[in-house]
Amino acid sequence: MKPALSQFQKEIRHFSLVASMNLIIGVIAIAAGILYIIAAILGLTASLVNPELRVIAGAIALISLGLGVSVLHVTLRISRGVRTIRKKLEREAPAVTDDRITCLIVQMIAYYRDTRQMLGTIILIGPLCGLCVFVLGIVTGFEAMSLTSTGFSLTLNNRVTILAQVFTLAIVVSSLLSSHYFTKFAMAWNHRIAEIEASECALKEKLGLDDQ
Repeated sequence: MKPALSQFQKEIRHFSLVASMNLIIGVIAIAAGILYIIAAILGLTASLVNPELRVIAGAIALISLGLGVSVLHVTLRISRGVRTIRKKLEREAPAVTDDRITCLIVQMIAYYRDTRQMLGTIILIGPLCGLCVFVLGIVTGFEAMSLTSTGFSLTLNNRVTILAQVFTLAIVVSSLLSSHYFTKFAMAWNHRIAEIEASECALKEKLGLDDQ
């Protein structure tokens, strides 16, 4: 397989996988926020340690819901164009010509230029979304551990809650990893755009067009 085609396919495939993971994180954040809000309306959060904690948890639930919707919306918008290019690659590879690979890469560069700001947004709010899910899980799970006069004890429900905390921690780690990959992706394509712009400037200088 041609090196350029192999590298391009790898980048597009990895981007699609990370975008899918981001969509899952967004859905989980939305679900966590909605479930807590419903629980609060039904009075199921009254067992929390104090009213101030319930207010904090409610605020975090609203933030989680809002960030989740944003992550879902932005990721879907970014993924749409990448998915189109990926389908073209899958349909035409491995018989695709060098000229066609160049054409698809140019399409990707143009699409990245259009969505660069949205990608920067998802890099920022993705980890915040995961963090909100984690903090909400911590706040609502304070009663998972009970201190008694004889020491520290855990019930079956406590163990289930602790497993839920581990799950929310996994969400945080996943959101950080996705943000890290999106950052690497953005840096790579920013570098390619800079190379193209430098080549354009050099060509204009040789043709004497830079003063016009």
